[in-house]
Order: sequence, then C-alpha cells, then structure tokens
Amino acid sequence: MNSSLQLAKSPLFQLRSAGRPLNERIRLTFERAKAVAHAYALTSDDVLNMTEKFWKMHTDPAAAVMDGAASVLLTLQYNLCAGTLAMFAVKQPDVNEVLQEVLSFEVSGQFLLTEVAHGLDAIHIETTATLLPNGDWDLNTPREQAAKYMPPTAPAGTPCVAVVFAKAIINGEDCGIRPFVVHIHDGKDMHPGVVSKLLPQRGGSRPVHHSITYFHHVRLPKTALLGSPEKPADPRATFFHGIFRVAVGTLAIGTFCVPVLQASAYIAGRYSMRRTVVDVDGGLKPIISFRTQKIPVLTALAQSVAIEAWMNKAIAMFRDTSLDGRVRHAIAAISKVVMIQHTMDAGLVLADRCGAQGLFEVNQITGMFSDMRGAVIAEGDLLGISIRLASELLLKRYAVPSTSDPTSLLAKHEAGMFEELRGLLAGMRHHRSADFDLYILPECLSLIQAIGHRMVYDAAVAANLDACLVDLYVASCVKLDSAWYVEKLGVSRRAQRDMENKAIDAVYPRLEEFLDKLALDPYITAPIFSEDRWERFVNSLPTFPPSRGFRDDSAAYAAAGHRLPAPAAGDDFGSGSGGLGLVLGAQAMSKGGDMAVSKL
Repeated sequence: MNSSLQLAKSPLFQLRSAGRPLNERIRLTFERAKAVAHAYALTSDDVLNMTEKFWKMHTDPAAAVMDGAASVLLTLQYNLCAGTLAMFAVKQPDVNEVLQEVLSFEVSGQFLLTEVAHGLDAIHIETTATLLPNGDWDLNTPREQAAKYMPPTAPAGTPCVAVVFAKAIINGEDCGIRPFVVHIHDGKDMHPGVVSKLLPQRGGSRPVHHSITYFHHVRLPKTALLGSPEKPADPRATFFHGIFRVAVGTLAIGTFCVPVLQASAYIAGRYSMRRTVVDVDGGLKPIISFRTQKIPVLTALAQSVAIEAWMNKAIAMFRDTSLDGRVRHAIAAISKVVMIQHTMDAGLVLADRCGAQGLFEVNQITGMFSDMRGAVIAEGDLLGISIRLASELLLKRYAVPSTSDPTSLLAKHEAGMFEELRGLLAGMRHHRSADFDLYILPECLSLIQAIGHRMVYDAAVAANLDACLVDLYVASCVKLDSAWYVEKLGVSRRAQRDMENKAIDAVYPRLEEFLDKLALDPYITAPIFSEDRWERFVNSLPTFPPSRGFRDDSAAYAAAGHRLPAPAAGDDFGSGSGGLGLVLGAQAMSKGGDMAVSKL
C-alpha cells in the first residue's frame, strides 16, 4: 500500500488546480510535495542507500499521477540534493545540519549543475568558485551563458538551499568541478549576490517555477565545499563521482512512468467502458467494444504491468554494488529509455481516444503526458544517453546482462540490431568517423529501445505475469519495428496483426479484473472517470445563466441542480483573486461537492 493513500483522499489532493493562478498552483504543489515527503519521512540512510522507501516515494501516484510537478520537487529534494549531501556527510559531519533541513523539507533543496550553454557537456561548465586568502570562496557566474538553467530557485514561500557545481580555482589553478552548498533565498528575498529569473511555463505540464540563476561574487564559507580542497588526481572521475545522483535520477525519473502509464490506461479504460455510441440497431454500444479502442487501452495496460516488473528488477540490479559501475549506469539508462518510450507513445494515443475530453488537463492524461515530456530531458536526454551507451556496447567495452530466452522474438530483434550495427562499424576506420555519424548515431536510440524491450519481456516472464499480457506486450514491441520482423524473420504484416489480435482477444474479457488490480481509484480525479464525478465537475464550473430580463427561469434552473458561481474570491475553480485555501487533514465536503478549505 502506498504511504500517501489517505493523502490522496484529502482536500489538499482532491482540490482541482487547473485554472488557478500560477503562484497559487506553485504553492499548492509545494504543499503536496511536503505532504508526500512527510508521509515517507526519508532518512539519510534511505537516500544514501536507495532503500525501498526511497523508490516507493518516486513511484507514489499521489505525486506522479495527481500532481507531476510535486514529483519534480520530490526527486530534486531527496535524490539530487539530499542524496548528494548524504554522500559527503559521512566524512563531513558539518553537512548534517543542512541535510536534516532538506530531509524534513524545512528548506527546498535544489541541484544546480547545467548551464545555459552546457547541458549534456556539463563537464565544461563555467561557473567558478575561487578560494580567497581567508579561506572563504567567491562564487561567480562569469557570463550570461554560464547561468544555471532550469532548477526552480525563484522564491515561493519556502527557503531554498542548493548544491551548486562550479570550477574550484585555488591559487589561480583550475582544480576541477566541485559541489558547494549555497543558500539561495529565505522564501521571500534572495540572498546577497544571488539572482533568479523566473522562466515562462513549459506549456501543458503541471507548473514548476523553473528559473535561470546567477551568482555575482557570492561569498561562501570554507565549509561550503563538499569534499577535499586538494586537487584530484583524476578531475574527470571526481566530477562523475560528484554528480553520481544524476545516474540515480536517470532510473528514478524512469520509474515515474509506472504509475503514469498505469493511470493513463486506467482512466482511458474506465472512460471507454462507460462512454457509448448508438449502433446501427439503435442500441447503445460502449466504445471499448471497437478494436480501435481496445488496442491502445489494452496495450497500455499490458505495457504498464510489464515495465513495473522490469522496474523492480532494474532497481535491484542498480543497487547491486558488486556489478560493474558502467553496467549499473547502463541499466538506469535502458530503463529510462524504454519506460518513457512506452509512456509517451501511450499518453498521446490514449488522450486522442478520449476525444475532446482527452484534451483537458482536468482529465489527467494530457497533464501527465506533458509532465513526462520534461522527464525525457531531465537527468539525461534520451538520445544523448542512448548514443553514449550504444557506442560503448557496440565497441564491446562492456556488456549488459544477456537474455534468459534467446529464442524469443524480442531477443532475436536485439541480437539482429547488434549484428547489423557491428557489421557497419567493422567497415569504418573508427567510431569518430563521418560514417559513424551517418549510419550508427541515428540508430542508437532504436538499439537501446530494442535492448529494453527484451529486458522488459524477460522480467515479465520471470515475474509470472499473465501470459496474455506478456503476449500483448511482445506484439506491441514487434509493431515498433515491423519491417525488421518481415525482412529478417519472415513474419508478415498479417501475421503480426494476427499476433496482436489473438493477444487482445485474450486480455479483453479480463479487462475489468486487470484494471481493478491497479487499485488506482483514490488517485483519479478525472471527471470522465464516472458519471457521478462528471456531474459534480459540471456543477462546480463557472456558470452563466440565461438573462432574467428575458425570461425568469431561476426556479427551474435551480430545480435542475445547477448552481450559480459564488462571487467571493478564492472559490473552488480558482477564478477569484483571493488566496488559495489549503488543508492537510481530511475535511468534509459540502453537499454540492466543493471542498471545505481553510485559508493560508
């Protein structure tokens, strides 16, 4: 059971945020993130050793499904910021004070690595921290393009502290990129020398106050440095050690996909079962009865439970320190690539299959889809990490765990991709040649996806998932490279369709059973989920009745159950200019379905 189950039912999470002013939505997201954080109460051991609680927090539907922006704040807080602090607190006890403030969410914890001009090439960042004669540090942004990009550092009511990466300059010498603890603001006012510029919203996603951050000769105490001031023998290795939590984040962000994909399938499935059309005989027919509706809904369902099986295995492998570190990083990258692929593909088509209803954030699918667009880039752009990993695997620098069933279709596809690309590579002078850019780079993402499909399949079989779901997962992956199966294995397009149809026909009679097993009801606020929720949603909307000067229908209007919008500010649909009402406890709802809220 998720630790946030009761939170999901509370007014804090049931309150609809769509349509509210941006600053109110951001404050609401912070309160939700804090509530989830307090429910899990992670310790330094949890974040340092990535315990079960750590991973459960990342996959909790209260954040990932109900407010994706809260998931962003939580992974920044506990994986990147607290995780990095915990790494160094072992040898620097003075770090424990700020670590505890981050763990308790007394402060917002951020992680400032990338810059406007340096994303995937973060090893070339330009921010400097110069050691002064008295032992203090001077933190400075040398030019506009060296400003820190994306982390939400603009004041939002909660004090902010950040792990900031900068080139350590000691006695005029560049001693490598190092992390520093920097206080950003007190919740309202920026600290001296620190400037934050609020970026516009990404569009479509639940809002996070992404920012551009500058440091103008900010004075830091000598204890701000995390690690030794001595110049490292291997600056590159020291850099990657310092940003280790980015690799953890690659897997952690990938795990968001499990609740998101399951919830998307759940909402679209329930809606498709209750939405009807009039058939040729004049009767009502649920739209789920059409093959064009069954395929995307049931495929997303099968993929969601399959990637959950893989997620559990991937987490165990990533935590296994006996494995080659490169292999552990590879597992994280493969996991993110394959889980986001399935989630993004499904999110788009499922929203479409809900028609006009699917366009609205309030019905959750499109909001979750837009949230995951940011996950494509965060903690390693999918294409970038695929190019690096595929190149290393093709060059045989190391290998990922092999399949448990080399006879499976997906294992054959993986092996075929390797054979083809290594054959091309063998005819090239080296991996930095123009031909490598021409023939190999464009296929790197497809290769990592193929590896991921095979790994998900193996994990699903090992987890004893229902055979019909596994078969449907395989069929869905075959469709992603249909031509290869025709060309290399002689599986015709008709045979591929028959494979999918057989699996669909096996899953469909058990759809209700499989949806019930997801147990997502408390986390679903989408009005299209049920007739009752739709009615309550409609009754909460701003309503403009007919002109009473034309004909007085007020009595009939009220008898029909319609309600006029309350003129007071701060109402339930957020059109007023008053403050946002927030409550953490379970409060009673009024007869009409509005939340009883207390003012901040």
